[in-house]
Amino acid sequence: MGAGAVPVDVEKAFRLRQQTTSRLEIYTAPQGYAGDGRVDVSFNGGNFVFTPPRPLLFEYRLGRVSPEKFQEEYGKFLEGSFIQHMHNWDLLLESGRIVLVCSCNGGPDACHRFMLIDFLKKFGAAYCGNLAAK
Repeated sequence: MGAGAVPVDVEKAFRLRQQTTSRLEIYTAPQGYAGDGRVDVSFNGGNFVFTPPRPLLFEYRLGRVSPEKFQEEYGKFLEGSFIQHMHNWDLLLESGRIVLVCSCNGGPDACHRFMLIDFLKKFGAAYCGNLAAK
């Protein structure tokens, strides 16, 4: 930890946001979706705050990392990102409605968007379904 750094209790930060965050509605949509609330979490061009690190995604796609290990590592990444980029997370959590898009357009068993959705559910968010491209 660098000079002047303030240690953050992740669990305390989670609990605080769980109590104060308004209900967030989460949707998924194909990459081509261009409507309101669009949050790109794709490998190419996605928001780096929410997108898995490239090396992890490469290793997973090449079959060198198991789905369980990917989930574990991506979960650690999200926790670290939450602390490091708290302002971005607060904006997302307070937005009321987001639409997650990814270039893979995969379903619950094939796309990391659903791991992100599970993470956001810790803050009271609700997954509301898939939207068509707009």
